Amino acid sequence: MIALAAALFVGTLAVAGTASAAIAEAAQVNAMLRGIPQQGIELGKPDAPVTLVEFVEPQCPFCASWARDELPGLISRYVRRGKIRIEYRGLSFISSDSQGLLTLALAAGEQNRLWNVVELEYRNQGAEGSGYADQAYLSAVADAVPGLDVKKAFARAGSGAVSRQIAQAEALSRQRGISETPSFMIGKSGDEQSMTVIANTRGQGLYSTIDDALAGEPVPAKSKGLPGWAVVLLVIAGTAALSGLVSLAVRLTERRARPRPPA
Repeated sequence: MIALAAALFVGTLAVAGTASAAIAEAAQVNAMLRGIPQQGIELGKPDAPVTLVEFVEPQCPFCASWARDELPGLISRYVRRGKIRIEYRGLSFISSDSQGLLTLALAAGEQNRLWNVVELEYRNQGAEGSGYADQAYLSAVADAVPGLDVKKAFARAGSGAVSRQIAQAEALSRQRGISETPSFMIGKSGDEQSMTVIANTRGQGLYSTIDDALAGEPVPAKSKGLPGWAVVLLVIAGTAALSGLVSLAVRLTERRARPRPPA
């Protein structure tokens, strides 16, 4: 995790120094999203039968990993074919950098460019709390989005409408017991209250979950009880000989998702 964060930070330093600096992977991101309908926080056809809601934090390295490793396949397999649509629910809890990243993305959403900004931010993510998301960096990201009125986006970043969207995402995450990022809900489009907070979020497990939702079948839900790592810790806490395994279990769990601080 440390090596990954360091590598991301070094890569970001190269682009954050000036607003005219090149943003990495802009061509790839824009090609991935080209031709797919965007409407505010939504990606995909409005009449797609299933909706996947993602709860993410713009500085969360696990969210960036999901965006790089899982989202492209999801888009080509389901979103571009009109099978599912995705809703973005951005949270801000890591540091002040998150607020600038999040408000720019939501402001770009008013021009139906949110997903371009979000994915470019993840592809060019710096170290948590490092101050990398300064005005020059944000300007460079905005400049890399085709068709975005950059001046208008920055003017709207501090608007009441953007603030309300952030508050709504926070309220929904608390209501549904979201305690880490990235987390996801899935279900029939237009029926948010009946959506399931899902357990399978990667690879074939994620695809199987989506296929179940498309077939109208129950999907694997994330446990509302203790997380798996906590159960493991409880089982082996009293065994001194397995202390090394405890440490390993904790490290592996930390790589899965970015825990949110308590309310």
